[in-house]
Amino acid sequence: MYETLELKIADSVATVTLNRPDRLNAINRKMIDELHRLCRELDGDSAVRAVILGGHGRAFCAGADITVLDGLDGTRNALDFIQSMQELTNALEAMTMPTIAAINGIAFGGGCELALACDLRLMANNATIGVPEIKIGLLPGAGGTQRLSRLLPAAVAKEMIYFGDPIDAERAVQLGLVNQSLVPEALAGCAQSWATKLAALPPLALRAGKSLINGAALHGIHDGVVAERQAMGMLFGTADSKEGVRAFLEKRRAEFTGR
Repeated sequence: MYETLELKIADSVATVTLNRPDRLNAINRKMIDELHRLCRELDGDSAVRAVILGGHGRAFCAGADITVLDGLDGTRNALDFIQSMQELTNALEAMTMPTIAAINGIAFGGGCELALACDLRLMANNATIGVPEIKIGLLPGAGGTQRLSRLLPAAVAKEMIYFGDPIDAERAVQLGLVNQSLVPEALAGCAQSWATKLAALPPLALRAGKSLINGAALHGIHDGVVAERQAMGMLFGTADSKEGVRAFLEKRRAEFTGR
């Protein structure tokens, strides 16, 4: 079904694994197309409530395949490739369910940008993450300049982009770029545990929360609290809200259906 990806769906969790280990899971045009298609398919599947993105082998993703970059023979061609990368990371960020990046190895360039487009990031303590494009005369082009600036203090985002040096998992956690650092053997289990917990939560409330948090970076506080009030009004009318209240009063586990 996919040449550059592996997909497993179990217990409402979709696990997507980048699968070009011989190229450190570097991104080529086929991977862009397949990931973009997969984002659309998963977002349209009500049975999927959480997504894990990881990499096969010793890397999460080394970024854009350098052979692809070397083959871009003109500005128009390069801009088309950049646009396709941006559309992919935008689609990943816009997925309605929670997404977790399980960073098992290097996450450079476009690989870092894929991780930035996820909601949560877990990182092996021997992995590194960064945007080294400046070293070949370029810049992060798949939303990296924007998402790093949104997630980090401006001076730190500039340090990463200007120098292009990767940071380790410990510093990534200290900066708030990554949620948690784990020994490599514990990474997959933790990602699965987090995704399973998310999949058991009310999907409509999670969807609304994700939309409000992502929108907070784009709107002022007045517009944000108006949107928050509207979301709360919608959620109060859902079957999940009623189930959650009843389960709390009856001291039992709630069973959320997404209605």
